[in-house]
Formats: sequence, C-alpha cells, structure tokens
Amino acid sequence: MIKLRKWSDSLNVDAAVLAEELEELLLAVYEVSPWTAIQMEEVLRSDVNRCALAEDGSQLVGFLVWQETDFEAEVLQIAVLPSYQGRKIATALFDFLPADKEIFLEVRESNKPALLFYKKEKFEEIARRKAYYYAPVEDAIVMKREIHER
Repeated sequence: MIKLRKWSDSLNVDAAVLAEELEELLLAVYEVSPWTAIQMEEVLRSDVNRCALAEDGSQLVGFLVWQETDFEAEVLQIAVLPSYQGRKIATALFDFLPADKEIFLEVRESNKPALLFYKKEKFEEIARRKAYYYAPVEDAIVMKREIHER
C-alpha cells in the first residue's frame, strides 16, 4: 500500500541520505537526472522548500518538491517510478500543494504525459522559455494553477 507523507529534516531520515534516494529515483524516471544528490540536499535543507514522499513499504516510489513563499508556490520537481505511474500517485502528491496560493511549474514541451497530467490538475500554459532545457535543448512551457483550483 502506498503511503504519503510530508518530509522534514526533523524526521529520522537525514537530508543527504534522502537526496541520494531522490537522485536514484530521478535516474530511474529520466535516465539522466536533472538534479544531482548535492543539489537535492541543498533544496531539502532550504527553509522555503517542501517535500512530499510516496512510499511502498520501505521503497521510495515518488516525490514532489516545491518552493513556497507568502503568495505563491512553484513545483520544482515531481517524479514517480515508471512501474508506479498511472496509479494516481502524482495526483495524491499534488494534494500537498497549498490550495490558497497560485502554483507555477515548468515542463519540457516534449513531455506530453506530464503536460496532460498538469492540464488535468487545472494548470494552464502562461508562457514559454526558449531553449530553457539542455540535453537536448528545448523550450520550457510555464504553467500556472489559480488559487483554489483543484
């Protein structure tokens, strides 16, 4: 059974250990991780960033990292292991996002499954960032979900 929880560094899991697990999950999803374990650890230790985890027993199967300020939030990364995709885990992780703030995110224009998911989650395209991503170079689609949209 999948269990969801919000992570904090006051829990028994060290940020460095979790960062390594997150990088491994990203490698399983993307083949080339967009973030290193060192970058993930820095993100986890930041006061403005939050992390929610999806676990099947002791196995990490998905996670969501977002940055939150007084007025808005931005999804920094979401990933679910391929063998667990299609089970609404990403939707459940998105329930951790604040309902009382605008939510922003960026996604590769070629990532059609993610674009479909975000549209189901009430995100709309608001802009494009030319050549934002590398390996391969491609545009980012900037998306936004309005306050109280779910």
